[in-house]
Amino acid sequence: MDKNEIIGVIQTYFDASFESSGEKMARVFHDAAHIYGLGEDGKLADMPKDFFVKMVGTARPDAPKLEYPRDDEIISIDFTGDNTAVARVKLRVGKTMFTDMLCFLKLDGKWGVISKVYSGVQVE
Repeated sequence: MDKNEIIGVIQTYFDASFESSGEKMARVFHDAAHIYGLGEDGKLADMPKDFFVKMVGTARPDAPKLEYPRDDEIISIDFTGDNTAVARVKLRVGKTMFTDMLCFLKLDGKWGVISKVYSGVQVE
């Protein structure tokens, strides 16, 4: 299987999240990707890739200069077929520790995230 390729995509995802880089984040997700979670109001948040990438790129312009430690980890990667996989990862963004489920699809020979479900808890 292509575990090292998926690890590379996840590393780009971690870098993009820490650096608040929309350009890097755009490389992680397929064009049709969606990101799901619960909004602050407790209702479903459903973001298409372009919205999410823009949000990441403008959320924290001073991200690399912040004094929050980088903390990211791949918990698991499971292949569910020749062209599908699911990864569970944890990463810190500012004062939030996220657990993300990243669903991968290999399209045209390229692994990318087709959907993400996230949850987060506040940390100090």
